[in-house]
Amino acid sequence: MKSAATFRAPALRTSALRTSALRTSALRTSALGAAALAAMFGQAALAQSFVIESAVLDSRSAQSLGVSTERGAMADFFRAQKAMTFGIMRAAGIALDQLPADVRARIERFQTTNLDAFRAYSQGLDLKDQGRFAEAKEFFRRAADLDPGFGLAVEQQQAMPQVNVGSGVQLRAVIAAASSTAVDRGKQGFTVDLAAATAALQAGQTVVVTTAPVEQAQAASKSGDFSSNPPGASGQFAPHQVAGLSFGYKDSSGSEQNLSIVNEYPGSKYVANAGVLDGVGAAGDFQAQRIGATVGATGAPNASLLLADGVTTAYWGTWLSKPGTASSASVTVSGAALTAPTLGNVDYVLAEATRQMPSSGVAEFRPAVSAGGVAMGTFSAASGSIKLDFALRTVELKDLGFSVNGLAFSGLRGSALYDPNVASGAFQGKYSAGACPTCASFAPGSSIFGGNFVGRNADGLIFSTILLTGSGTASGVHLFTH
Repeated sequence: MKSAATFRAPALRTSALRTSALRTSALRTSALGAAALAAMFGQAALAQSFVIESAVLDSRSAQSLGVSTERGAMADFFRAQKAMTFGIMRAAGIALDQLPADVRARIERFQTTNLDAFRAYSQGLDLKDQGRFAEAKEFFRRAADLDPGFGLAVEQQQAMPQVNVGSGVQLRAVIAAASSTAVDRGKQGFTVDLAAATAALQAGQTVVVTTAPVEQAQAASKSGDFSSNPPGASGQFAPHQVAGLSFGYKDSSGSEQNLSIVNEYPGSKYVANAGVLDGVGAAGDFQAQRIGATVGATGAPNASLLLADGVTTAYWGTWLSKPGTASSASVTVSGAALTAPTLGNVDYVLAEATRQMPSSGVAEFRPAVSAGGVAMGTFSAASGSIKLDFALRTVELKDLGFSVNGLAFSGLRGSALYDPNVASGAFQGKYSAGACPTCASFAPGSSIFGGNFVGRNADGLIFSTILLTGSGTASGVHLFTH
């Protein structure tokens, strides 16, 4: 659901009300956006009354589910804001009398009645949604100082890492840092709100995800070429590739972290020879380079699998980094280049990006193995499937199960929409269900997954995941085919 609202004060009209879901199984009450709050509280002497109008829209159909209006003197602002929250819930079909008592009590309780604290908290939320976590942390601290009883502000301040997001890998590093902080505080579960931050990254704050206009992808498909890059010396275009990488490293505290990433790369941002990935990314951003690392798993050659289109071959391999020698790969995380012994082995799955996503029909993808029975990725004992509806662009995870980083996961479910503006249909989401009996703790909603499609007609997808385990992170990449 999406909501929009308009705040009116004398000589003032600003649109910025927003709502979202509250962590720890409760509904977060609506918060005015920073623009409206800055104007409202900056003219506190003028704004003696208010009008708040809200509209609830179904983002799937763009249909209005209801509107509500609250007005009154500034002294009644928080009462009106609470009444508006209840109105939004009713419009969304949420019956208050059917909610658990503890959830309803949390919704009904006023988190704060301090206007300055509320303003600082709302500014913190806006900065958090932009991935500016370090700045958001300061506003949450200010809100907590102004009202020590403002529990949400205290929680947000404690949860915010001291870094800002600048790329997809940085985003994953932030997740790892937040996870470690939550475990240090003894929390059984920890939810990371990634949706808005990810949207901001893909809207222009990242160069990791390379998008291609739909028209360009369609034209390339018809011509037999697929690249926005100029031809090389041979006059040939280099096809876009999807590369998924998974690696472990030791952070500054010595704790083991595991991250994974999957993205589409144009010819200028990858180097691959005969199915062996030698490097992806660009200097100044996420970059992974094999350098002197040996390729293969325990000496075996990299695995390969011909996809259903009969043309595209997917490859899997490992860069074996050896501590204390020149045979180490290098991966840049948050601006720092990691090599052995800090960096462990780097696993990858590589295949040509799909040229055009289908526009109709459904397909079900399952974990792939090579013709020789080698798992095409880092998952072992993998099961379950990923269902695609190409007309609706929906991605549905159906009871995925696998072992990765020594931990066994089962019953993983989730859903997402793939992006039609990315030629390989990139998608990302959070799990809605799942279990990990071997984890210290596991909250599905705190873990993320993503993927990009490969093959001429979306014949496969490279899947990536990062799971918060209660004692750190587990991650992996794997090829799925239908």
